[in-house]
Amino acid sequence: MEWTDLFIDGSIVLNQESIQVNGSDASILIHYWGAQPYHYNNKPHQHSYFELCYIVNGEGEYIDDGHSFHITSGSLFLSRPFVKHQILSETGLEIIFVGFEIIKTKSTKKLIELFTNLEKTKKFIINNAGQSSVVKLWTSILVMACDFYLLFNDCFQGLCSSFYSSIVGLFNEQQIKYKKNKEIRIYSTLVYQAKLYIHDNLSQSLKMSDVADFIHISERHLSRIFQDELGQSFSNYIKRERMRKASILLSDTDLTLKEISEMSGFKTVHYFTTVFSAEMGMPPGEFKRKLNQQTL
Repeated sequence: MEWTDLFIDGSIVLNQESIQVNGSDASILIHYWGAQPYHYNNKPHQHSYFELCYIVNGEGEYIDDGHSFHITSGSLFLSRPFVKHQILSETGLEIIFVGFEIIKTKSTKKLIELFTNLEKTKKFIINNAGQSSVVKLWTSILVMACDFYLLFNDCFQGLCSSFYSSIVGLFNEQQIKYKKNKEIRIYSTLVYQAKLYIHDNLSQSLKMSDVADFIHISERHLSRIFQDELGQSFSNYIKRERMRKASILLSDTDLTLKEISEMSGFKTVHYFTTVFSAEMGMPPGEFKRKLNQQTL
């Protein structure tokens, strides 16, 4: 992989916009995006959050909790919360880095557990990671961010969500052993089918009985697998998906509040405004105005 100043430009844009990654299962708070073409030494330090680093070019040493590791082009390493670490290089490194943490109040039990396990992982440094999904998604995000209009596109949010999911998957790969039994595979398939049905019918009332009938299971069974697989109730998942769709429509379209409330599945503008304000901390009109101000 070759260094490009687009990594720097993309990091600057992302930091200015304070992009937060919101998915149906997890929300990620990003403290900073960074890119530095001449990184030498820093002092031993620690964070209260995760920091992921990738060496585009160069050679040096990464010290983690008193243990030294050789790093070179293609090295990917994860600093965990409250673990003292340091980067050293006599010749300088071309490096990209990002600091982040999960927002527990807006994430499912399953994702919180994955991030908790990530704090304890023994697999925190990977060499020859240039072809990994983590690095490919990461560099794509930095380059795409230079096209400012893409920041508020749902596809860009999806790309960021995939990036953070791939981090969890890569560094937990040998740490967590999931059960591969038949029941769990069936559960995952049913949840996927239910999610697709909900996504395609958000403008409708979406009763639990409708979704259960569609995937040919009982309401009780549907309720249980939502709790087991997603760590939240069926009704809470519906509410989050309605909020996500409404936020996208507010940022990407010029539709009226009435049109947006109907497309998001709310019966009245008043009810939509009440729920949106409670969830987002501001009414939808103010939310849209702030987005418009950012794009001026």
